[in-house]
Amino acid sequence: MRALLFIVSLSLVALVQGCKIQSSGAESAGFNAFGPVSAHIAVSPPLTLAASGRFSARVPADTIVSPPSADFRFALFGEGESGDVSRSAYVALSELPSSGWRWEMESWARTESLQYSKLTAVGRYWTVQIFPVLPAEDWFGELWALNGRTTPEFWLAKHWSATPDEETRIVAEYREPAPACMREELRAYAESRNNREFPPLQGKALRARCEREMDEFSARADAMIHLDENLSLPLAEGGAKLRLPDSRPNMRNLVGVAEMVRVDMSSR
Repeated sequence: MRALLFIVSLSLVALVQGCKIQSSGAESAGFNAFGPVSAHIAVSPPLTLAASGRFSARVPADTIVSPPSADFRFALFGEGESGDVSRSAYVALSELPSSGWRWEMESWARTESLQYSKLTAVGRYWTVQIFPVLPAEDWFGELWALNGRTTPEFWLAKHWSATPDEETRIVAEYREPAPACMREELRAYAESRNNREFPPLQGKALRARCEREMDEFSARADAMIHLDENLSLPLAEGGAKLRLPDSRPNMRNLVGVAEMVRVDMSSR
């Protein structure tokens, strides 16, 4: 008998004007949004819904004009309602203003990525990366701490992202504590960041000494995140709803970078 899955359903219905999402919200065991594509992401137990939210956050963009703000909706999953957080996952949908902006294509790996690949699932192209997450860059870690939960010194994350239309990005991410084989280098990097004197973290160097650990982690992540679960399953009860930080996350880390839409004046 298959284990019960927590379904995260992202159903987008085209609007008369633009591609704006009409409504959304996380339920006890899922996340629903309505506005031109559909996706179903499942998170396996024992992770349960811990928090959800929606807000607007500034998105970095390589442009001289003021960068845009994007709508950000998420569901965060963890184990239990108290104590240490040993595993975590989140699913998010973020939408840029439809006028003049789009998500930059993820055509290359992040510098800190140990692994970068492409995946086709249910007719959609996904970018898949594995990278460490440092406390200074972790809004979700801030959320857990605000609610009295303790997170690992460093996370290792497997991150899936898809861009069903230019303004909409879907993200899923699963995390575990970073393995011992990379913690010393991560500590040194975190310390150099605090001194404001640091080169970029090189994920390939981390991978060279953590190949086995990374592969084992990747397999566990694949068993926890399911990109297309069109299943009619009973939904289990979720956990407590947590308070959200007043700060806004680093959208580059969670979702990506925006770019201006270039208008071809010669076609007019």
